[in-house]
Amino acid sequence: MCRKRYLTDKKLEEALYDSDLYMDDINLDLQSSDFESDCETRVEKQVDANDGNLANSRKSLLEYEESRSADETDSDDEQDIVNPARNTRRRPRPLAKIDKPKSDMKAASGTVWKKSSMLQKRRFAANVMKTALGLKQGIKPQTPLEAFRLFFNDIAIKLILLYTNQKLQAIKDRETKSSFLQKSRNFQKEEILGFIGFLITAGSYKDNKDPVDEIFSEEGLPIYRATLAKHRFLLLLKCIRFDDKNTREGRKEHDNFAAIREVWNNVTDTFPKFLNPSKSVVIDEELITLHGRCKLRVFIPTKPGKYGIEANVLCDSENYYCFAVELYAGKCENRPKGCNSGPEVVKRLVALAKIENSGRNITMDRKFTSLATTAELFEKKLLLGQ
Repeated sequence: MCRKRYLTDKKLEEALYDSDLYMDDINLDLQSSDFESDCETRVEKQVDANDGNLANSRKSLLEYEESRSADETDSDDEQDIVNPARNTRRRPRPLAKIDKPKSDMKAASGTVWKKSSMLQKRRFAANVMKTALGLKQGIKPQTPLEAFRLFFNDIAIKLILLYTNQKLQAIKDRETKSSFLQKSRNFQKEEILGFIGFLITAGSYKDNKDPVDEIFSEEGLPIYRATLAKHRFLLLLKCIRFDDKNTREGRKEHDNFAAIREVWNNVTDTFPKFLNPSKSVVIDEELITLHGRCKLRVFIPTKPGKYGIEANVLCDSENYYCFAVELYAGKCENRPKGCNSGPEVVKRLVALAKIENSGRNITMDRKFTSLATTAELFEKKLLLGQ
C-alpha cells in the first residue's frame, strides 16, 4: 500500500510551469483528500494543454487559497467573539489629548493662572542669598564633648537635674520604710551627663535592648560600669523627669507634649545658632520608631517602623543638618483648628529655623504645599522648590 503524501507548494508550482515534469511523480503526492484529487486533475490538464490553460489553473488555485484564508479569518473572528478580552487587548489605546488654554484662567478664589510663564529680566530678591554655608563666627568646638554641650547646655542639664531630684524626693516621702531610698543622695550634674552618655553609647553599640544585668556584667563593656553603678543607674532611670509634675495637668490641656516641652524647646532652639544652611533646605516628616506605650504614638504604614512618634523636620539638603524639628502632639481641645495642617507646620518650622528673608529655596511634598503658603513664603523672600 502506497504511503500518502501531501503536495507541497514548491512541487505544485513546478507542475504548473514545467511541461517536462512526469505525472507519475506528482501522482505519488496527490492521494490524501478530495482537494488533492482535484489538484491532480487540474495539473494533468495543465501539462497536456502545455501553455494554453496555465493562466486559468493558476487563477483557480489562487481562488482556493483565498477561500481557505477567508475561512481561517472567520474562525479567528469567532474566537475573538468567544474571548472578548483577546479582542480588547488588540485595540490600541487612544492618545491623551490635553487642551491648552487659549487665554489666562481665573479661579473662583480670584487667582489668575497665566497661559505662559512670565519673562524674568532680573533675579527675584527672594532668590538672593544673604549668608553663606558654614559654621557661624565664634563656633569652633575642639572635642565631641564640646560639640555636644553646644546643644545640651547648662540650662537644659539644670532643668533635668531639678525635676529629677523633685521626683526622687517624692518617692522618698511615699516609701518611708525603704532604707535604700532614705539613704540615697540627690543626683548631681555629672550623673545626668553620664546617664545621657550611657544611653548614647548603648545605642551606638546596639546594647540598648539588652537586659540591665547583662550590660553591667563582666561580659559587658567596662565603660558602663565606670560611668554609673547598677543600683544608681536603675534609680536614675526611675526618677528622671523633664518638667514640674505639679503644673503638668494645666499644661496638658493645650499641649500633649507638656511632659518634655520645656527641655525639648531649650535643646531644639539651639539648632540654628551654630550653622548657616545652604541655598536649599527640605521639609518632610520622619517617624521615630517606638513600640512602647505613649500617647503621642502614631501609625504610618508607609514608614519602615510603622509605629512611633511623628516629627516634622527642616534639614539642609547638602549636609543633612537639622535646623528645626516639631513633634506631632495630636489634637488638643484648646488649640485652634488646623494647627497641625501642613501649611501651618511650614510656617512654624521656618520661624524656628530663622531663615526668613534669606533668599533660600524650600523643597517639600504636597502634604505641606499650598498656593497660600507659596505666596507667604515669597513675601518672606523664600522660594518653593520643585
